[in-house]
Amino acid sequence: MLAVALVGAASPSPGPAPSPTACTTTVFPMLGTRDARSVRRGPGLLLSGAGLLNVPVSAMQWLRNHLGGLSGRAGNVVVLSASGGREDEDGLYRDATFASVQEILIPPCTDAAAVDALVPYVNGADAVLFAGGDQANYARWKGSALIRAVQAVYARGGFVGGGSAGLAIQGALDYDSVAADRLHPGDDDYAVTTQNALHDPLEPEISFTSLFAWPALADTITDTHFVVRNRFGRLVAFLARIVDDKLGPTPYYGLGVDEGSVVLVDSAGMATVRTKPNSRGAYLVRLDGPVAIQRGQPLRTTVDVAHIGRDGERFDLLHKRPGVAWTRVQVDGARPPFYRPDPYSL
Repeated sequence: MLAVALVGAASPSPGPAPSPTACTTTVFPMLGTRDARSVRRGPGLLLSGAGLLNVPVSAMQWLRNHLGGLSGRAGNVVVLSASGGREDEDGLYRDATFASVQEILIPPCTDAAAVDALVPYVNGADAVLFAGGDQANYARWKGSALIRAVQAVYARGGFVGGGSAGLAIQGALDYDSVAADRLHPGDDDYAVTTQNALHDPLEPEISFTSLFAWPALADTITDTHFVVRNRFGRLVAFLARIVDDKLGPTPYYGLGVDEGSVVLVDSAGMATVRTKPNSRGAYLVRLDGPVAIQRGQPLRTTVDVAHIGRDGERFDLLHKRPGVAWTRVQVDGARPPFYRPDPYSL
């Protein structure tokens, strides 16, 4: 039996929605009115280092401006979430002046038929954003009609992206957290960190999948909360694993985005960094060749790093031309400090 809860009627200012029943998808009330006249000036990407609640207003305004003119409301945005409660749709609608914003909550235990039943909502979108949470929940949708519908939004000139877990699933390969969740059931505090990934890059908690193949993120894995959670070493471990497992070519790239920062990618693959105060922007990391790694042995390698950290700074993500000098960083997981020089000081 198909389980879909339609909560309320369309309204620019809905009241609180009831808590969804477990395994029942919830379509929250649409804010605004769907505009069939939106002009999509993409395709493009919105890549936020934290959840959608922490996106600079300027980033959402950039998205809105790529979905219509410079005045009035424009663009129909769908927010997909696989856990938690309702995101800050009101903020998205108010601050970015989209024509409509609608969130859909799809619990992890939702069956495949109920997931694919939501395709019509995505078909009507100009932009689809994935909320934060646990990317393993999104990995369940691999090969689904819903994912194909998101790909079609991009193909017709729309925009795709997300924050935190919603960013983690956008790379050519994604750290999917599936193995970690399986090995640590019920432990919401467990995480693959820089310390344990560098101590043993072959630890079984590291696993990958692929949901999308965006041109600007070819041969690239993304990571989130980058500086705040010290994920540089973790990202390097991911690169080493990808190359060692022959999951991708060399060079292979990592794109780390800090909390409070967003990388906005236009149809030409040019990226613009938008940041909040004290956020560190984006880091592009390049691993040029294979790395000798052994089970239970710390990772030792050298990577190239480019820090694109100023608000409004632009770079060519499609061709991996950061517009600033690459810096060689030695990584040694045997003892802290793990990096020389410190990439966060660049």
